[in-house]
Amino acid sequence: MLFKRTILTLLLSALSFSSFAQDDFKLNLRVTNRNAYVSSIHFNSRNLTVYLDPRGHVLQAYEGGFNDYYDTLNDEGKVNVDSLPETKYYDRFDSAELQGKIKSMAGLSITYYDRFDFKELQGKIKSIGNVNFTYYDRFDYDELRGKIKSIGAINLSYHNRFDYDELKGKLKQIGNTKIAYYDRFDGGFEKGRVKNVSGGTVNVIWRNRDL
Repeated sequence: MLFKRTILTLLLSALSFSSFAQDDFKLNLRVTNRNAYVSSIHFNSRNLTVYLDPRGHVLQAYEGGFNDYYDTLNDEGKVNVDSLPETKYYDRFDSAELQGKIKSMAGLSITYYDRFDFKELQGKIKSIGNVNFTYYDRFDYDELRGKIKSIGAINLSYHNRFDYDELKGKLKQIGNTKIAYYDRFDGGFEKGRVKNVSGGTVNVIWRNRDL
């Protein structure tokens, strides 16, 4: 009986951990007329949002405003600086390629690919907390190189050289979320524009402005 209780406890603990891991963060997908990309990652347990640009860099918010990548904007189109979490930076005692980059936010550590990694990866996010980022590298097609390949267990795929020219390099799928575009069979003006987004892996944020 004790053995059965132990097994049941272990199973419940594993299920609980798995559920927490799956709900640990949420990705925000920014969709404009012609593009779709991950604009931020929200950590549920910390109520912390880390904003990203389409190339896989943490936006240096406090250095020049938050611009249109951001999801929560004030009347001037910038995030309220007063709402920023405690932020630390790599300093002059760190490697040159890390100096000035965000080291942690609200106690959540951020690491980057450095001089020992491929050139197309250097400076990009390697991990935020326990969430790892991978990228397409020199062994992939040119139109994919440097793009985000996975965030945690969520994979990203893109249209490549075997697709129509107007789709090449555009985000195709992230987790179970699929992005469809108008192509050459839909007509001239709409060609290459986002047609629809389906699936529930990410939170979709629509903006009219092209980036």
